[in-house]
Amino acid sequence: RRFRIGAPIMQIAMSLAACAAMLLMVPSIAHVAGRNPTAMSIRASPVSRSAVHSARAPAAAVMIFGKGLEITEDEVVAAQRQWADGVVAIGKAYMDGDNHVAMATAAASDIYAYDYGPVLFKPTRCAEVQFRPTAQDALSYFVGGHIKEDGGFAIQPWSDVKFINHGITCNGDTAFAMGNYFFTDARTGAKSKVEYTFGYRKVEEGKIR
Repeated sequence: RRFRIGAPIMQIAMSLAACAAMLLMVPSIAHVAGRNPTAMSIRASPVSRSAVHSARAPAAAVMIFGKGLEITEDEVVAAQRQWADGVVAIGKAYMDGDNHVAMATAAASDIYAYDYGPVLFKPTRCAEVQFRPTAQDALSYFVGGHIKEDGGFAIQPWSDVKFINHGITCNGDTAFAMGNYFFTDARTGAKSKVEYTFGYRKVEEGKIR
């Protein structure tokens, strides 16, 4: 006498076989975490930098902001030095009769991130137009331009600019610095003290802006 395996039993057997195959093919979370209970990957796209979590992580914890775009305090200090030297150089070009506007345009493009996204720029000596969201607005502040109140901050001119940082905080591809900087008038030698807060971001080519 022949017996036939009913359809429900066949379905159960097929389901168990499929589950076994999946377990052999895909590493489990428990297996990965077994090597290191705190194993976790926090990764970000170089463009969006928004972080995501991955359960299928390597054994060690990894934190990546873009492709090695973490900012260091030394890089912040170097960016401040570049800004200061740029202001002094623009003023000297103005006094020497050179094309200080072209120099300021190139410096602003190299230092600020207007080509990469919104820039929160609130210049010190502004009362009527306090915020400068575009590169042209910023250029007007430094050398004079389409905004009436701008006399040209960089063409004061200044012979020296010195940053004294109260503190620098770095967080992945962004950083903030706060402190006082001192401007020396190129004509009189008088010094002006101004407080500042600067925000920095390292862009895809590895430059701080």
